[in-house]
Amino acid sequence: MPPKPRPSEAVAKPPTVLASTVVIAETASLTGTFPIKIGANTVIHPRAKLASAHGPITIGEHCIICERTQICPPDAEGLIIGDGVVVEVNSVVEGSVVGAGSVVEVGLNCKLGPLTKVLEGEVVEDNTVIFGSGQRRIDASGTADARRRLLERHIESLRVLIPSNPSKFIN
Repeated sequence: MPPKPRPSEAVAKPPTVLASTVVIAETASLTGTFPIKIGANTVIHPRAKLASAHGPITIGEHCIICERTQICPPDAEGLIIGDGVVVEVNSVVEGSVVGAGSVVEVGLNCKLGPLTKVLEGEVVEDNTVIFGSGQRRIDASGTADARRRLLERHIESLRVLIPSNPSKFIN
């Protein structure tokens, strides 16, 4: 494990815009030089890393960024994560857009299973489920509203469970 930086060597905090209802675990990491904006009722779990070294990061409302995830924009255009997105444990998001209601990656109300990948430049059709070794299907269940309500209840329970100190991340 590399040594911790001394106070004079500490990593600079990026400019941040945090909604007043954000929950950010104290062990989360926000680094970089581009702005990081986090919307209302969003939860950032312990050990999640948001690195804005290459571009700005915008996270919408009612999102959950789980433990040990890495959010890294690929370029100065930045990364936008839409409302109601869940980025699962150990996920790495290096794309430019994650559509509203998605679980992990691009598209509207999409879900990617474990160990699946989306190729650079590939656009995933709305409501797509990717699983196994690249298999896909369209989710026509019509459960988007029910999933949204469940997500809101999940965020409320996390608000109670995760100690939060957003002021630690503000310059």
